[in-house]
Amino acid sequence: SCVPSDNDQTMEDIPQDVIERSFHTILNIIRCTVCLKPARPEIHRIRQCAAGHLVCGMCKIKVKECPDCKQPFSSTELPLYISQILEALPKRCKFTNCEVFLINDDEHQKWCGFQCDRCWIVNCGWSGPNRDLLSHIQQQHSTQLIVEGKCTLSVPQDVETERYFPISVYGQLFWVDTFPESEYFTVWFILVPNGRPEEEYCIELSFTAGRVFSEFKFKYDVESPRSTQISIPNSRLPSLVDKDGLLTFKVEISKWKQ
Repeated sequence: SCVPSDNDQTMEDIPQDVIERSFHTILNIIRCTVCLKPARPEIHRIRQCAAGHLVCGMCKIKVKECPDCKQPFSSTELPLYISQILEALPKRCKFTNCEVFLINDDEHQKWCGFQCDRCWIVNCGWSGPNRDLLSHIQQQHSTQLIVEGKCTLSVPQDVETERYFPISVYGQLFWVDTFPESEYFTVWFILVPNGRPEEEYCIELSFTAGRVFSEFKFKYDVESPRSTQISIPNSRLPSLVDKDGLLTFKVEISKWKQ
């Protein structure tokens, strides 16, 4: 037979330039009509207009109709083949301006420095990517930034207000969050995600008031940061508060030694 067959064709048989052109064609089919990147669901699911153009879940919030063809977006599910193509493509990190492609189920997004947060210092309205937070604090709140991982903090006990103290150590930024509750006074240690840390950290916390001394030492759990806390029953606080009504404690963050 003179009829050509592609049944035995493999990727190795296809010229690289042909593969690249085909891949770009696929990317154009599934690109978001707003941000022009491969459409992704994020918080809201992907929509498709009557002409077949796609829009990201978050980008859909910005538009009422398709920017390409002015057709309305449908609320129906995407065709199965579109969903399969989107699932098969390399996935880029979901955070704006991050160009990293994810490998399987790696933890990049958990530690990505492009995820946004706010500055928790009182009366500061800054918000932005975590990777810029330390620089912001150095420039705008330098007198409040604690460096080298050691400090003494004082919190008035007659003020039921949550307070945050920034600590910079080993290139990382921690928040020390003091949180008065109905039954406990809690101190949280929060590592700001900006790349997975290469070190393990030791947290030391000590309270001294007169002859009363309490000390805590533990390994910081990078897998579950919110579990890294110290809670002191309010019934114990009077013995730890000084004559000025301040609860004063020392904090030290160092490298964990096996």
